[in-house]
Amino acid sequence: MPSVTMWTLTLARLHFMTEANPYATPIEQRPPLSPAEEKQWSIITHLASLVFPLIAAAVMYFLFRDRGPFVRAHVTTAWNFQLTVAIASGLGFVFAFGSFFITLFSLPQSGAGMPPGMGFFFVGYFLIMAVQLLNWVFSIIAAVAASRGVFYRYPIAIPFAKV
Repeated sequence: MPSVTMWTLTLARLHFMTEANPYATPIEQRPPLSPAEEKQWSIITHLASLVFPLIAAAVMYFLFRDRGPFVRAHVTTAWNFQLTVAIASGLGFVFAFGSFFITLFSLPQSGAGMPPGMGFFFVGYFLIMAVQLLNWVFSIIAAVAASRGVFYRYPIAIPFAKV
């Protein structure tokens, strides 16, 4: 049978483990950003979206959407645009690589010519390339606008999240 001091130590350890961390700052209590910090994080959001398109925009959106009006507008527009880019790239991927299945399962035709699904491959390939080119161009324009302190809205973004 355990002794009384062992029970006391166990209870003390349990009490210590359930105390709140005094160094943690809950998300609701984080202070708003200064205007210079808002501008900085807005620029970082747009430029990081060039390297990690969907991930960077999502992380920045969920971390900084409640820290100030300027950074909220920029991270929300970046998030909406990167979701639109992901959908368009996925559609291009389906066209490009779905065409192989069309070609694979189509009946062979007599005569030389292009296989039946190759048109979809080129459509999908050029769609992916065009979407990525527009992603680079518009993200750089948005980063420059953020560095000037101007609100920017991507011209072809589907508004999934409200600004």
